[in-house]
Amino acid sequence: MPDPNIKVEVEATLIEILSLLHPAAKKNSLRRMIDHGRIRVDGKRKNKANERIFCGSVVTVVPRADGDQKTGTQANILQDPEILYSDDSLIVVDKPEGLLSVATDREEFDTMYSRTAKWASENKRTRIYLVHRLDRETSGCLIFATSPETRDILQKQFKNRSIERIYYAVVYGKPETTSGIETTRIQETKDKRVRLVIGTKRAGKEAITNWKVEKTGPINSLIRIKIDTGRRAQIRLHMVNLGCPVLGDTRYGRGKASVNRLCLHATELAFIHPNGETINIKSNIPKKLISELSRRSL
Repeated sequence: MPDPNIKVEVEATLIEILSLLHPAAKKNSLRRMIDHGRIRVDGKRKNKANERIFCGSVVTVVPRADGDQKTGTQANILQDPEILYSDDSLIVVDKPEGLLSVATDREEFDTMYSRTAKWASENKRTRIYLVHRLDRETSGCLIFATSPETRDILQKQFKNRSIERIYYAVVYGKPETTSGIETTRIQETKDKRVRLVIGTKRAGKEAITNWKVEKTGPINSLIRIKIDTGRRAQIRLHMVNLGCPVLGDTRYGRGKASVNRLCLHATELAFIHPNGETINIKSNIPKKLISELSRRSL
């Protein structure tokens, strides 16, 4: 068994330090340790995976029994979601980066779904239904329905591509042109990874990403992105193919951003409400992302 304590010798994020302490563990398992209150830094509980930990600090992993208690205690510590829109049929929230849209296993209790479900319950709504997802690392607009019927209506709009989805990304470098369309197909492998399919139309699934340069900085660019399809990691893969990976994309792209997050935000959604009304939802681009434009070095 590894020592449950580690003294930080090089400044890094909490999740990076835990990866050194438990090199065989998956990132989701390490995030659960954080979510369940099992991580202390100099004796104080930490709950943000991407928080930077300074040299000289001591990171401790406490036993499972000393972490958060189940059910009731966990529900009480869930943060309230930021509500962008709400009525009797649906709720649109502003998902923070680093949070799953919905649990991938039973131990994952702090998700956007659980936070919104708690809020909905407190506002006399009995249940909510996830309409679509955002990757854990992506922030922005996320829709929940308050009935299966509304969920099905909205999911049909996603399927027939009538919902308008706008993202903003800060990418490394400057594209050769000011706008374009990426159409390289995307394939999910047997081990649940995704990759671009180059040079064939038979493999993978159709993926369409429309992009336009909104602003450029010394080394980075702010890109407005409209997706017609919603493949997993679509924007990140297509920006890599463009030669301008999303900053902070440690999986497919260039790696760390100084703001310590993936610089991708779902800013706008436009769709038809079940009552026939056109709904337009907007979420402001986080200031952290905009700050990356002024960077003059990697």
